[in-house]
Amino acid sequence: MQRLNRGVFAIEIKENSGFFSVMQMVLFILMFCEEKCLTPRISARGGLYGDADGKVDWFSAFFEPVRAPAALPLARKLRTSTVRDLVQLGFRQRYEHLLELGSASQLFFAYYRPAQHIVREVDAVCERLGISAFTLGVHFRGTDKTLEAVPVSWKDFCRHVETTLAENPHLNHIFISSDEQAFVDYFVAWPFSKPVSVAPARLLANGATPVHFSGFPGLEVGREALVSSLLLSRCGYLVKTPSYLSAWSRIFNPALPVKLVAPPRPDAFWFPDSRLWLEQDAQDKAA
Repeated sequence: MQRLNRGVFAIEIKENSGFFSVMQMVLFILMFCEEKCLTPRISARGGLYGDADGKVDWFSAFFEPVRAPAALPLARKLRTSTVRDLVQLGFRQRYEHLLELGSASQLFFAYYRPAQHIVREVDAVCERLGISAFTLGVHFRGTDKTLEAVPVSWKDFCRHVETTLAENPHLNHIFISSDEQAFVDYFVAWPFSKPVSVAPARLLANGATPVHFSGFPGLEVGREALVSSLLLSRCGYLVKTPSYLSAWSRIFNPALPVKLVAPPRPDAFWFPDSRLWLEQDAQDKAA
């Protein structure tokens, strides 16, 4: 069916998984389009981040194409295929091992960028909270992430943050983002030597249930996830636990130094955290 589109690869994503899990699928689609010299037309409806009727293209609500799509002749009908799972197209097995942090960033920004209203919101928060190259970004992914990553105690994580501050004296401010309010409260109470600002997220996890499965309005959950990732990307350094959200901060800013305090589990050793961990391990061995 896609061959009838004559050079356009039109995919609509309807997947019930995390926001940046869907973004992984976008990367794979773009890799396929590069390989086959196709023009991507990506949309995403329904799922966890759209409306119940599937009328809102939430991917287009958050991202805009870098190049204006070419107009189709009036007689041509664009045929769009629907995919409902990260592995359905077979692209994960085909492309994940080929992904690198720098090239993934270049690939994504060659086709898409955050929508201007998202950029304006991120700019405003950075100005209000003083997020800059002198800020230590911190992201702790709690709730169900212990199923996919080696767990880190709250105390040990805070000590990792202290060590990073000591090793980088130019950092004069901490910005914390997490899906767990109890952890945020614990972190803010820790006697750090630098002031702490908290991400302005209103939608947090409900107990052990992740925020994207907690019944909040999908577009709001997606917007907060994207804004949080972009805010972390604006920092001068990032300390994190495994998470697609904060790993994509490195895609949004490929120059961002990142310390991953624990690895993903072997059965969840997925990009970008897999590459972050291998890169960090190689640097540690070289040192």
